[in-house]
Amino acid sequence: MASDNNTNYDLYELSESDFEIVDDQPEIFGWDVKDTHKNKVGEVYELLFDEETLKVRFIVIDMESNDVNLEEGRVLIPIEKVEFDLENDEVRMPGVSVTNLLALPLYEKGRIINHETDLEIERALDKAEAGAPIPPGSLYVGKTKFYEKRQQGFIAGDDNEGL
Repeated sequence: MASDNNTNYDLYELSESDFEIVDDQPEIFGWDVKDTHKNKVGEVYELLFDEETLKVRFIVIDMESNDVNLEEGRVLIPIEKVEFDLENDEVRMPGVSVTNLLALPLYEKGRIINHETDLEIERALDKAEAGAPIPPGSLYVGKTKFYEKRQQGFIAGDDNEGL
């Protein structure tokens, strides 16, 4: 994989290659994909792999068949963002919601994938859901002393003279 921002990654669609998933790994093509809320958001359509390392980099999710009224289209999810439920033949995406999926760029066969694509996907997956709980370790913002002092000096009906 190249480190230059303008260099395209050499990724290949598994189904169009001479490669196959090794025997001890699950065949996930067609498996349901579930978001963090256990909604079906699509199915595994394709796997993109690096021919040099022989590792899958992305799962291509086809959102045609979903339970949350997503528009048809295909999106890329980095393989490290998913978990495989071997008992139920499902791919789960903890921390990935419909909000994240809507922000992802659409994938089309032959699309150039490079560092900029990685950044676009990362930004989409970092988007917080409206009303989602604040993650542990987040910074909280409260009133500053300056603001409190201004509020205390305000006298109602005095046309803001106390500010």
